[in-house]
Amino acid sequence: MASQHIEVKTLKLAHSTDDTVKIEHVEKPYGEYSSPVVSIAIYSHGKDKVSEIEIPYENIEEFFKALNESVALCDSIPRTEPHAELNSDIGGGA
Repeated sequence: MASQHIEVKTLKLAHSTDDTVKIEHVEKPYGEYSSPVVSIAIYSHGKDKVSEIEIPYENIEEFFKALNESVALCDSIPRTEPHAELNSDIGGGA
């Protein structure tokens, strides 16, 4: 039996116009006796797959922990807000 992909969620990728992230549950990803995985794929223009990772469910908790650590690290790095010098939500041009 071939693998079965069950869509969980598709969301718009931030900072793009039409790129998406699709999360799927995949049954039998590598054949009849393989364990299920979570597939996370990025699609350009909503249709062309440009990257994909498959994570075994046994690694999901560790994966979530690493993602949360990454968010905390990102939040801890001081940054100037975009366009702060203009006191505006959008930039200006010359």
